[in-house]
Amino acid sequence: MSTKVLAHRGFRSLYPENTLLAFQKALEIGAHGLELDIHYSKDGEIVVFHDFELERMTGQSGSIYDFTYRALSTMTLYQNNLKERIPSLKEVLELFSKFEREQPLSEPRILNIEFKAGSQFYPDIEERTLKLALNYLNKNQLIFSSFDHRALVRLKELDASVLTGALTTALLIEPWLYLDRIHADFYHPHYLTLSGDHLKGLLMQEVKINTYTLNDPQVARQLIDQQINAIITDCPDKILALFDEEVV
Repeated sequence: MSTKVLAHRGFRSLYPENTLLAFQKALEIGAHGLELDIHYSKDGEIVVFHDFELERMTGQSGSIYDFTYRALSTMTLYQNNLKERIPSLKEVLELFSKFEREQPLSEPRILNIEFKAGSQFYPDIEERTLKLALNYLNKNQLIFSSFDHRALVRLKELDASVLTGALTTALLIEPWLYLDRIHADFYHPHYLTLSGDHLKGLLMQEVKINTYTLNDPQVARQLIDQQINAIITDCPDKILALFDEEVV
């Protein structure tokens, strides 16, 4: 098994996060996949954005779900003197599937869609997102993750064969037991929790690990050597370079 490199909110270290430009640039350099975040707009469009509040990325006050998609799409996202806009999930899926058709890798790319909240906050978002995503990609190309694990349970109720990943911030004791209980396929821990006996236990239990947000090549090298499933990173260029070193 070869560890995959998933670009966290796209090529976030150089381009405005969660934008078509950031996703395009990550795919162009050979990232094995993308990670992105979704919300509803006021009018129910599935939009790609990380925060509940708009201010950090747009300079405007207010919550993302209080604006229509048309209004959101006119807002400017700033980073590194670049100006981009908030895309819909449909737009990202169109871009992603175009790369799959025109510039395929040796293995299908992976799209990790993170629900910032489940249907208790955004009604039917799991069902609508799953239906939309499957119009563009195969199930084996999709991983649905969330800190709201109720969303993962709901996805499995909709289709037991879809792939889900449980996001955590703190170290869990024997997480494989919890993953089994919620039928999650992947464990998405912060990389700082992957050390010593904890990592050893995960590997012994054959837990599929997709760790975030790892930008340190030295630490990434250690986890690649342990053959974890995926590294989610703001710096896909730096982590991909480790694979070039293997060839040399």
